[in-house]
Amino acid sequence: MDKIYSAIKLNFQQKKSFWLLFGTGFGLMLISIILLRLYSVYYQTRFYQKTFVENINVSGLTLAEAKSKLISQKENFIDLEKTSLQVFVQEKKVEAKLQDLGIVIDVDSNLTKIFARQHQGSVWQQLKKMLTAQWQAERFYLYLTYEENLVQALLEELKKQVDQPGKKPSALIKNQEILIDEGQVGQELLINESLDAIRTQIFAKNITALAEKDWQVQARVLQTTSPLSKAEVEVSKKLLKKFIKQTLHLTYEYQKITLNDQQLLDLIALPDKLDQEKIETFLEELKTQINRPNRNASFQYDPESLKITEFVPDQDGLEIDTQAVEKILSEFLGKILELEIKETNEQQIIQENTFVIPMKNSPAEITLAETNDLGIKEVIGFGESWYDHSIPGRIDNVALTTDRINLHLVKPGEEFSFNQALGEVSDKTGFKNAYIIEKGETKLAPGGGVCQVSSTLFRALLNAGVKITRRLPHAYRVSYYEIGNEPGFDATVYAGNVDLRFVNDTSGHILISCQSDSKKLYMFCKLYGTSDGRKTEISKYKKWGQVPALPAVYIPDPNLKPGQLKQIDWAASGIKAEFTNVIRDKDGELIREDYYYSNYRPWAAKYLRGI
Repeated sequence: MDKIYSAIKLNFQQKKSFWLLFGTGFGLMLISIILLRLYSVYYQTRFYQKTFVENINVSGLTLAEAKSKLISQKENFIDLEKTSLQVFVQEKKVEAKLQDLGIVIDVDSNLTKIFARQHQGSVWQQLKKMLTAQWQAERFYLYLTYEENLVQALLEELKKQVDQPGKKPSALIKNQEILIDEGQVGQELLINESLDAIRTQIFAKNITALAEKDWQVQARVLQTTSPLSKAEVEVSKKLLKKFIKQTLHLTYEYQKITLNDQQLLDLIALPDKLDQEKIETFLEELKTQINRPNRNASFQYDPESLKITEFVPDQDGLEIDTQAVEKILSEFLGKILELEIKETNEQQIIQENTFVIPMKNSPAEITLAETNDLGIKEVIGFGESWYDHSIPGRIDNVALTTDRINLHLVKPGEEFSFNQALGEVSDKTGFKNAYIIEKGETKLAPGGGVCQVSSTLFRALLNAGVKITRRLPHAYRVSYYEIGNEPGFDATVYAGNVDLRFVNDTSGHILISCQSDSKKLYMFCKLYGTSDGRKTEISKYKKWGQVPALPAVYIPDPNLKPGQLKQIDWAASGIKAEFTNVIRDKDGELIREDYYYSNYRPWAAKYLRGI
């Protein structure tokens, strides 16, 4: 019994001790939780212990108290009134006081960000931070705020000092020699990049770090051009001689685009590289010149009179293959650069210099062949000419003549007369006074410029290979007709038998289509018909017997001020020229050989002189 009693007593004592210990532990934990909660609530609106902003202790302070304390100790911060920001490029610089740039230490904003950063996270994370703060200090820093537009304005002032256009090195071919302009340095201050530099070096750093640094920032500058060194100039002179007399021909349809030696040289970035930017610019200009949409044909005429009331030839849409053209350019320029430099100064000319421009074609839906039964299907001949430096009266006459010749139909076997198609040439029929050649004299008369059209048509007839029955050259060489041509490819017309005539020896009608551009001073003639496959070739061209030009001639002109001179004609040496137009059928068999001979007298430069 005693044993039982003792056991019960012991058990009771053990349970009492357990509950005593449990109650004590629970009480302590409860008190700790309450204390921690009170601690947490207290620090919800205060900085934690051992918190420093810069070197100022803000432990246990509210935002307002911390702000007041920091402001009261502002002497520990940067003196914004005395400190300046300098931005420079070499010896050029701009400077402004920080306060003038809207640069301030926004204590409110900084402290709010610091407080939010310190108190972010869950309850337990914040509690951990509060407890850690009892023995481990946490330091924060102040950062500047600024007005970007004011800083940018400061950079704009520096940009005015720094920016300079510069000039790329260039080469000029003159008298078969290469003249080098070494160029000038060009530079441009980069606003955005310079702003980034200021942000990185100034505004991304705290004020403690800035206090130890010089407030100077080097602006970012792009060098746009670099001049050649003296050594590079000498190398370029020798290397670029290879370009002298080189030409590149790019063809499409009946057109030819020729790049002369200077134009080819302009595509080189000196001293010896291809100028990709200039090549791309050239390609863009080429696209503007050539690219076009397709166009449907339209053809309306009176079957009895053969008067045409509407003529719109079909036109394929064209789009050049810029990559292919760029390859042609690059390879051709590369061939020139790779030519061997010979000590004898012997010039090497690249003979394979004509290329067809690769392009995509989009055919018209309605062709000429579908619009008529006259055989007007396609272009069978093409001629073109330019008339730069023409006086206004001549320009007007070219346009009027073009309109009169345009859209003439020539039946199979019929002979066409230019003079007959043109009709009367006088002031009564709308022709203006311009300079003509009459009986070996230059004088003002209605109709000057008519021969621009007859000469252009002559070239189209040569190209078509039709039978030309009448053609006469001018008495002297006229500069207009040698733009892009050798002497001998002109045809003069005048009332009477001084005419241009041809016979339509094809199976279908031939339509003469001529157009002129009074702004570009360019015209062309196209012959439309049915091609029988004939091909033409200018053969055995020759010029000889050159005779010096005559002394200058001065022509009185009451429309000019006394003594004022105006050149209307240019000196031309006398010369003889001849060529043969070889016409072959589709199988290459000879049809005929048409021989043309021209004998041009020497001519004088002519000036109008005011009286």
